[in-house]
Amino acid sequence: MQLDNMDNTQPDDLCQEFAEILGSIPSVINGVCTATNSRTNIHPVVLGRRAESFMFVPQAYSFENFDRDGRALCLGETVLLQEEVTPFMTSLREDGIIVTALHNHWLFENPRLMYMHFESIDEPLAFARKVRNALDLLTTRNVGRSGRVQRSSNRRGEELCEEFNRILEGSMNTFENGVCLVMKSRTNIRPRVLGRRGNSFLLIPQMFAFESLTADGRALCSGETVILQEEINPFISELRKHDIIVTAFHNHWLFDDPRLMYMHFEKVEKPIRFANDVRDALEVLTEKTISSKSK
Repeated sequence: MQLDNMDNTQPDDLCQEFAEILGSIPSVINGVCTATNSRTNIHPVVLGRRAESFMFVPQAYSFENFDRDGRALCLGETVLLQEEVTPFMTSLREDGIIVTALHNHWLFENPRLMYMHFESIDEPLAFARKVRNALDLLTTRNVGRSGRVQRSSNRRGEELCEEFNRILEGSMNTFENGVCLVMKSRTNIRPRVLGRRGNSFLLIPQMFAFESLTADGRALCSGETVILQEEINPFISELRKHDIIVTAFHNHWLFDDPRLMYMHFEKVEKPIRFANDVRDALEVLTEKTISSKSK
């Protein structure tokens, strides 16, 4: 999956080489080199609908904030099948990469999807090669149901996606193969990870999507946001008022300040109704600047 640059900045040679090693597409988001890819050999079904957007099968990596030795804060995330978890985790640990989280993001999915997050202070290309070693252990066979999905017209989907993006105030949106993805960052949150300032989209994401839109106007709608601990329960209450299913909330990283949590949610719904309901829920999140306590 290709993400347009939010910063309108072209990736430099280092960013492009980083992404090439990882088999991903380079971009610059929030001034940070970010490499993204989707595991297109995994074909999940969620709530009875095909779910093949970046929300469900992501691979993402970034680096930022160099020191004098050429080392940077390097972050990574990938979707995994259950049987891939232990070999992948073992490979990362053998190369000294910190595994920061392993968990589900969704409910009612088939096959069962797990997500691993990891971090390191390292030279970006060294980090990329270590992660590449672990990625080479993952299956390339097709897993899950593949085939054509019934979709409404592209024109209808594109118009819905534009309105979906407008309501959710995204920094960017894409509509490809019947999938609408909206992205933005909670830039009022300014964390440190492993003692380093971080502005990576992997740290402060907000993403919303709809896909598998059918003739009745309903689609599989999904969302994710970074969230502060004190915001979790008010946000859950707002989502539940609209019968949106909260599927997970948890950390993605370790040694972060402030403590960052991430919430995932889903519903089969008309996309514009989902967008309006999520926008209402997002209003409980603070807009004040939140920075780490450390200097």
